[in-house]
Amino acid sequence: MKFSSLQIGVVSVVAAVILWMIATWFEDDARWLPAETSGQVDTQLQSPRPDTPVRTATDVLSCEQSESLLNEDVAAARYCSSDDDCTLFDYGYPIQCMTSVSKEQITALRLAYRRYEDSCSYRVYYDCPTGEMVRMPICRNNHCEVELTTSDPLQDATLQYLGIKEP
Repeated sequence: MKFSSLQIGVVSVVAAVILWMIATWFEDDARWLPAETSGQVDTQLQSPRPDTPVRTATDVLSCEQSESLLNEDVAAARYCSSDDDCTLFDYGYPIQCMTSVSKEQITALRLAYRRYEDSCSYRVYYDCPTGEMVRMPICRNNHCEVELTTSDPLQDATLQYLGIKEP
């Protein structure tokens, strides 16, 4: 018994249509919804309601507390006595992009940031842009800071080609 390609095509199309009809029947939620009781509409549902917060759980407070504790830890870890004592700590939000801290405190700050990540399920992700700027950690008045210098490779190559030394 041989089937022509036309017969196989017709059977395939019919099977596809039947499967589509079954799928749309299962997607219909009407059979699980309660039946309409009456034509009366509750006036309380028609009046505007005050906005409610999206999340009212207490974990939001723990996230805010964790964020403030992390910022306090970073602020306390910015002490230094020389430039070699400082390092960059650019982890993104909630820490500022231009942040430099003591190298001695970097492990504790990484752990504090991990605790912050664990307690805040809805946090902001962003990378700190650098562009053509070089960030260098320095110690100024016993406080770790970030100093920015430009690094334009085209400008450097041009000055080198012309034999001009940067001031």
